[in-house]
Amino acid sequence: MKEKDIYIVNEIFNRQLDEQIIGVQEKGHIYSLGRPNDILLHAGIPDLPIELAATRLRNKAAQENHPFDLVELIGLPGAMYLPMCVFRSATHIGSFVILTKLMHQDKNFVVVIATNRRKGCIAINDIRTIHPRTVTNIINWILEGLAEYVEREEMSAWLSDKRKELLSKQQYNPAEVRRQLNLCAKIVKNFINAN
Repeated sequence: MKEKDIYIVNEIFNRQLDEQIIGVQEKGHIYSLGRPNDILLHAGIPDLPIELAATRLRNKAAQENHPFDLVELIGLPGAMYLPMCVFRSATHIGSFVILTKLMHQDKNFVVVIATNRRKGCIAINDIRTIHPRTVTNIINWILEGLAEYVEREEMSAWLSDKRKELLSKQQYNPAEVRRQLNLCAKIVKNFINAN
């Protein structure tokens, strides 16, 4: 998907999200988020339409374990197509986790895509969940070698910022936090994205 197309998809999504927020969206609405751009393709997401059911989005926003306001997802397609990182899912084969710059409080939103899902007679990339994710989850994914794409500059800055945040919390062992973050920083610095 080209930059111009991403802009158009982003604008349409934002308008439709506003309709969902104010309650005038038609029942059963499906967000169409275009097709993967080069970043997502090289990370392993197949060249299939990306879709998100409005009911799933509403349900995820209302989940007790990580609630958020739908308005926080303005610009979601653009954030997906210019991710900080893309990971293979640790729990579902054929699924990917996209780390975005969109924030809920001090946590980044992630978008989980299940690839090659059947919808009638066509295959799609189905967004299964969107929610804010903890720093420790993201650090563990890096340490486990699940990264398929890394925006090195942004992730280096993110790790530096999160270092301060984690070291200020008493529940973490400072020596262990430093060790893990130093290892993550090294992995990020040396990561080679697929061409």
